[in-house]
Amino acid sequence: MKRHHQHRAPAPLPKFWRPKLAESTKVEAKLVHRDLLERISQGGATFAVLLDWMETGTTYSRMMWLLQQDGEPLTEEAAQAVNAQLELYEPVCARWARWGKVQLTQPELEIALQAAQVFDQLLEIDRNGIAVEAAHWSMKEMLKFRQIRPG
Repeated sequence: MKRHHQHRAPAPLPKFWRPKLAESTKVEAKLVHRDLLERISQGGATFAVLLDWMETGTTYSRMMWLLQQDGEPLTEEAAQAVNAQLELYEPVCARWARWGKVQLTQPELEIALQAAQVFDQLLEIDRNGIAVEAAHWSMKEMLKFRQIRPG
């Protein structure tokens, strides 16, 4: 007789026991985001790169929200930069759907670069597992887009 074992996810750690990101992870996150922006700005990005860029921005947006909920005072300018990037997703996706090409206009690239500066700062003030929580949330949110098949 076979036994079915239930595998439970471990209980979440108390808030103050959750680690912040390692320095190497912060550096890698910054490099990956810059690489995504470069590939999109040069016009050679694939649909998968577009989704990765969107997921990255969604993660940082959630991270910003979680930090604010945790009492971190963030500037209105930082919030505006992040929100401006989120507003780019619809027109960029529409161009991809129409032309099959992922590319940012010069004003869109400037918005994305401003948001990237905020994202880098958010990584530096991460605490209590907020970045990891934001990443998990963003991955779930992006599942619906990742199921779209280009073409």
